[in-house]
Amino acid sequence: MKSRSPRFPFLPLEEAVSLLQKLAASTPDSREKPLTRPQLLEACGYASFHGAAVKTIGALRAYDLLQKKEDGHYLSPVAIAILDAKDPEERLESLQKAALSPLTFRNIWRQNRHSSRDEIQEFLLGREFTETGAKRASKIYKKNSRFAQLRQLELEPELPIRGTTKKKRGGVGPARKRAADARRQGAGSPQMGRDPNRFLSLPLSKGPASIPKGITEDEFKMLMQTLRLWKDQLVAPADKLAG
Repeated sequence: MKSRSPRFPFLPLEEAVSLLQKLAASTPDSREKPLTRPQLLEACGYASFHGAAVKTIGALRAYDLLQKKEDGHYLSPVAIAILDAKDPEERLESLQKAALSPLTFRNIWRQNRHSSRDEIQEFLLGREFTETGAKRASKIYKKNSRFAQLRQLELEPELPIRGTTKKKRGGVGPARKRAADARRQGAGSPQMGRDPNRFLSLPLSKGPASIPKGITEDEFKMLMQTLRLWKDQLVAPADKLAG
């Protein structure tokens, strides 16, 4: 079976936003009614639903600019916020949400937003990307980072959970199986398989959490702010803990 990289958007965010603007201009009722396939294809510049068209529409969905429902595609709240932004700061906030909606790009931002493109490629190669996929994904991320000013973003926006993939037929590949085995073996270890010289392990009721040593003062502040922001999602209600 040919090796493939994990999913990431086919287009840079700036191009996706340009298509969003064309789509909104060509279909004035797109905020209330589902978008038809011909409307999507026309706005994206395609005559038929082929591979490139599928990838382009997939990119709009990956950036959370389109939402798919039972009766068709709709402009998402993030897309509408970008289109209706009253000032550059408000628009930038929505662009940053869109840029971090793809799980691959969110992981890069969390761990490598100040890294060079070569370092990002190495990071992706360690996460089961092919060489071609790592080069393309790192290039698109860097473009998105400039467009949405991701390096200046200190607090991760609250985003829907994305990136769940369906199990492929034919079983799990050797690389994925090794990664899964390593995770299972690390789950029972106090250090979760992490180097104790590089990580601190915080014992929690759901399992240990690893925090890297040597972070900057700004990153520490961001960590604390993010934990406070996530409090409602992290802390279980008292009745569930009692049960």
